[in-house]
Amino acid sequence: MSDSSTLMAYTQAMSEEDRKLVSSLGKQVTLWCFDCDPAKIDDADRLCSEMVDYIDNNNLTVRDRCISKYEPQGVTIALILEESHLMVNTWPEHGVLQIELFACTEINKETLEKIAREVFGAGRVYAFKYE
Repeated sequence: MSDSSTLMAYTQAMSEEDRKLVSSLGKQVTLWCFDCDPAKIDDADRLCSEMVDYIDNNNLTVRDRCISKYEPQGVTIALILEESHLMVNTWPEHGVLQIELFACTEINKETLEKIAREVFGAGRVYAFKYE
């Protein structure tokens, strides 16, 4: 699915005026990553560290963080940013990692995809971009 068709599906029910307002508020990228290394995406500290490094290297700023580790497996991370938020959810039993970033600045989607592939072993990454 292309970025423009995703945007259309996402905003299809909105009026043109609402669509323009939403577009002016920020940009959103959601990555669905499959075939990830289950042990790596179940490591809350490593997930958080990689996301904070991404934020630091992309001129974003963490204000607060919440990390939830589930039993027997799975992680949810919420990073509250000066510029909005970054969320991570994992399903190690399925090898699935989801990353969502909303920001009022430009988003470096390619670097997030690279982290998913090189650090967490994602074999397939689907990026959905709304702007």
